[in-house]
Amino acid sequence: MNENQLYFAPMEGITGSIYRRAHHRIFGGVDRYYAPFIFTNPKGKISKKDLLEIAPEYNEGCRVVPQLLSNCAEDFIATAHTLKGLGYDEVNLNLGCPSSTVASKGRGSGFLGEKEALKAFLADIFEKTDMKISLKTRIGLNRADEFDDILDIYEAFPVEMLIVHPRIRMDYYSGKPDMEAFEKASARMPFPVCYNGDIFTAAAYGRVSEKYSDIRHWMIGRGLLSNPALCREIRGGDCASWEELADYYHTMRDEYEVRLQGNKKVVFLMKEFWHYISWILSEEDRQEIDVLMHLRDGAEFFRKAEEIASNCTVVKGQGFHSEMEVHKF
Repeated sequence: MNENQLYFAPMEGITGSIYRRAHHRIFGGVDRYYAPFIFTNPKGKISKKDLLEIAPEYNEGCRVVPQLLSNCAEDFIATAHTLKGLGYDEVNLNLGCPSSTVASKGRGSGFLGEKEALKAFLADIFEKTDMKISLKTRIGLNRADEFDDILDIYEAFPVEMLIVHPRIRMDYYSGKPDMEAFEKASARMPFPVCYNGDIFTAAAYGRVSEKYSDIRHWMIGRGLLSNPALCREIRGGDCASWEELADYYHTMRDEYEVRLQGNKKVVFLMKEFWHYISWILSEEDRQEIDVLMHLRDGAEFFRKAEEIASNCTVVKGQGFHSEMEVHKF
């Protein structure tokens, strides 16, 4: 495999099946979409809500990898078995979620603070799960120097791929990614390692991929939320057009209205949509979106959003926080 693989990171509450289908049809360029986590249970049952997100018929055309959030091997194995029955051959374990409600229960990044339990958990699921298992991890719970011991644990198992977001749990999404920790993982692990974190523009991707030219797997989250054409730009294609963004908005708005049957819920999701998209638009458009964010009446919101969708101007090279030059790797 010569060409680098580009993956869409799972973003809870955002990158569900409606979002993925719209993105795949209009922009494409993503090799795999990692679905936001679902909780496991002893019987392996998947809720109707989660089935709307991961059932193959709701992800037509997209290569999707389901993600599980669990610290109970029995629950993980049962739920993975259910996913295999749906046709999946790989499942991703979430060891990175920094949310307090998740980490405080010893799940997500919180599991990294219970190393013996994590080791026993991984031993069990790798022995008894008849699927490929990839891991998405932070580098520690409270300190970056925890990562050596965590890598010792991962190294002992047949991991399909290790996706590293090089921040500790306490960082959430702030501060500069710890590239020294990422380098440690890429040098040590006997299986593929994927980089995830703060790739917001094609220029940023170019810098970091040139520096780590041996890395073939790249995961992008907020960068793709703010610039849905980012993978296309990375591969030398055009930036998003206003026509594509309008199609993108209309597609998701219409499908959310059918599924959610609630004006307030759709307004909330579409506010999130425009919040991220604003980063690639002109300053004038961003001022209009700021007005949009403060509208509470649904009808008024959708009228204003339609104005923006019909007249917005994309500024090539911009992206989430790009003008702030947060860091250049």
